[in-house]
Amino acid sequence: MDFKQEKGITTATVIVYVIVITFVVTTLSVVTGYFRQEVNQNLQKDKDNREYIKFASYFVQDIQEEGNKVIVAKEMKDENEEKVYYIQFSNGNIYQYGQKSKRIYRNQLEICKNIELCQFVQKEENDKTKIIVDFAIGDFNKTDDNALIFYM
Repeated sequence: MDFKQEKGITTATVIVYVIVITFVVTTLSVVTGYFRQEVNQNLQKDKDNREYIKFASYFVQDIQEEGNKVIVAKEMKDENEEKVYYIQFSNGNIYQYGQKSKRIYRNQLEICKNIELCQFVQKEENDKTKIIVDFAIGDFNKTDDNALIFYM
C-alpha cells in the first residue's frame, strides 16, 4: 500500500489556529480596555487639576494683594434655596460656590465647574487672617485636616 501524504490544512490545524487567534484578539481587547480606562481617568484628573488651578490662581491673587482684607466669609441660601458659600474681599471681589450648581463664581463670572465642595472659613490667628478652604473635585480632596489654608 502506498500512502500519499496530502498537503494542506487539516481540521485540527484550523481548530488550533482559531483558538490561538481568539486568544490573541481577547488579550488585545482586554489590554486595550484597560489602557482606554487609564487614559480616560488621566484625562478626568487633568480636567480636575485645571479647574483647581483656575480657582487657586484667582484666589491667591486676591490673598496676596497688598492691603486686601476679608470682609465676610459665610454660608447662606440664595433665592432658589441653594446653599451658597461665599467670601468677600475689601477689593470688591466675591467668590461664591453653589452646592447644586457645583460652580465657583468670581464677581458673578463663572471660573470653575463640576466642583464638589468649596467652603470658606475665616479665622483670626496671631494678628493674621487665616482662610480655610475646603475644596473637592474628583479625586482631588482638600477638606478637613487637609484643607487649603491661606494667611493674609
